[in-house]
Amino acid sequence: MRDRLFFPLAGLLVILMVALALQPGVGRLPTGSVAGDGLNYDRIEISGAYLNKVIAGGDARTRLQRTPDRGYLLEISAEADALLDSPERGPHFRLAPDIEVQFSGRKIRVTVRARPSEDQGAMQMKVNYAAGRVGESGWKQFDLQPGFTDFSFEYDVPVAEGEQGVDYIAVRPVVPEKRRGILIESIVLERIG
Repeated sequence: MRDRLFFPLAGLLVILMVALALQPGVGRLPTGSVAGDGLNYDRIEISGAYLNKVIAGGDARTRLQRTPDRGYLLEISAEADALLDSPERGPHFRLAPDIEVQFSGRKIRVTVRARPSEDQGAMQMKVNYAAGRVGESGWKQFDLQPGFTDFSFEYDVPVAEGEQGVDYIAVRPVVPEKRRGILIESIVLERIG
């Protein structure tokens, strides 16, 4: 084979191999723990495709939806009596160790922007910041509005002791009967103390 033909074909083959190697990652949604950027921990926002990092836990259903006007929204739904009281046994976001260290011993504000889902929408939701073995905020209950609204609470995160636990932000609909659901647009964690 002549060089004029060989080198262009070899170059094309290399380009095809690289494209095939990158293909599985193209369009994949983020998963795993919510982490900071390594520089600024005063405000951590979980929104857009990062809402896919939710762990359904228990018998809840989670579904990431893409809308033309608001981008990604997270729908969380559950049947009556399907969720246990423990925050990690229902829908939650696991916080990476870097956030746990930055929030340890600090006052934070948790803000969830949510509304009832279109079908069988919940009238209330509960939110809890759980700091592993050292404590939790307890469930904070909020009355939902027809449109997206910010719901906030403040919590003094206990100082981490010994081995690091796992911190969670748990969010769930209040389900008095049948099935109920909520839509979440964003969750913001802010250090305020």
